[in-house]
Amino acid sequence: MAVTTTSNPVQRYDSIRAESGFVFVVFYRGHWCPFCQAYLKQLQSLNQRITDARGHVVTVTAENEFELPKMREATGYDGETIVDTENILAKELKRRGIIDVAISDKNGYPHGMAQPAVLVGTKQKVIYRWAIVPSVMNLGGAKDRPSLKEIWENAEAEMQGKQLVHATIPLQSFIQGIKQKIFG
Repeated sequence: MAVTTTSNPVQRYDSIRAESGFVFVVFYRGHWCPFCQAYLKQLQSLNQRITDARGHVVTVTAENEFELPKMREATGYDGETIVDTENILAKELKRRGIIDVAISDKNGYPHGMAQPAVLVGTKQKVIYRWAIVPSVMNLGGAKDRPSLKEIWENAEAEMQGKQLVHATIPLQSFIQGIKQKIFG
């Protein structure tokens, strides 16, 4: 069931973290971003595996809540989303030293747009963190994202005390991102 949180994003994140075995958090730019759409399609394909392992999947966006149905329709993502138009959660996670989510100026985002980031963690530790650093080479933060499937495989292995499945997680190319958008 889709849940949307718009008030007190930090409290909601802390509650999820306290109640779950682990959290799998994906920050995305907005419904208009084809790379974000591809990423959320990939996340939806992993949602059941993650929840079966006692995890909680949540996306975070600074985009206005009224745009969320467009993203859900485009991606099939039906998990929880924290709508944080003021980027309060991103700022708090940075303050805590957990992850530094880039915030960029963008029309339609009065407090800035959170750029793509992934955070996987238990109550005790961060298992994986990645946040894009927007540049001309990655189309302002749009492309060059790590595979969520490979992130999940490594996170799952680490939580089970096993050897990592992937020594490194390569970034997806422009073509891979477009293929993911088109073919899922």
